[in-house]
Amino acid sequence: MLKKYIDFMKRSPLITAALCIVYVVVCFKTVHTDTNFQFFIVRTMLCGAVCFFLYQISGDKTLTSCYVSTGYVIKNSIGFLAMSLIMGLVLLISNIEEQVPLKDNPVLGFIVIFLMFMSVGLFEELAFRAVINDAIIYKFREKKYVFVLSALVSSIVFGAVHIVGEFDVTSPIAWGQAVAKTLESGVFGLTLLILYWKTRNVWAIGVTHGLFDFLAGFTDGLFVSVGKSGSSYINTGEDGVRILITYFAIAAINAVLTFIVWKKVGKTIDFEKIRREW
Repeated sequence: MLKKYIDFMKRSPLITAALCIVYVVVCFKTVHTDTNFQFFIVRTMLCGAVCFFLYQISGDKTLTSCYVSTGYVIKNSIGFLAMSLIMGLVLLISNIEEQVPLKDNPVLGFIVIFLMFMSVGLFEELAFRAVINDAIIYKFREKKYVFVLSALVSSIVFGAVHIVGEFDVTSPIAWGQAVAKTLESGVFGLTLLILYWKTRNVWAIGVTHGLFDFLAGFTDGLFVSVGKSGSSYINTGEDGVRILITYFAIAAINAVLTFIVWKKVGKTIDFEKIRREW
């Protein structure tokens, strides 16, 4: 019975990818995490689960393609990492000026938040980059539009998953933030997909993604968190308009940085080789 199930998954990459995404979304909604350490543990476990689905799609090709391209991926993502660091430093200065109290053990909090963001980066790249892209290429490798389809689907799903949660659906500000956050994350995801096509190193883009999140959010490990309304990215409080504008501004910057990466990396990708050998 299990063999038939696995054989079916290997023959049906799109169904396998859909099952993977449904599985992780159900986990998001049902497995509650109250601390950053719990978040790290759950995301690490999900990495293993997603690797199972990925193996059914592309065997061990993606999982073993780490080679020596990690530095290349990080180097070509340096614009995003620099922007992320600037945002993190702004938050650090803001917390200091507002005299937000430090956590009881900020050193431990800093280590835990680093581990959490790295696990999130790796998990999201496995699930929303490798699984979706590999499934689409394996299913439609002979189609002209296969890479456009992969870029659209993986970027939209990756962007949209950041707004999974409860928020006021009657609020224009909430919807504006949802759209802007989807664009912001989706455009960043497109850069990671370009680098994934170039290197097939999901571990490298996972590390890069984790560093991007960590540099922007490391203050969460140092200072006592303030209350938030709605989902983690949607806030309709007094800062709602400012957050909306910020999301659109970051999305615009991400678009420029993605264009730069495409000009430098995208034109060197052998798409025909990907069709044949991926």
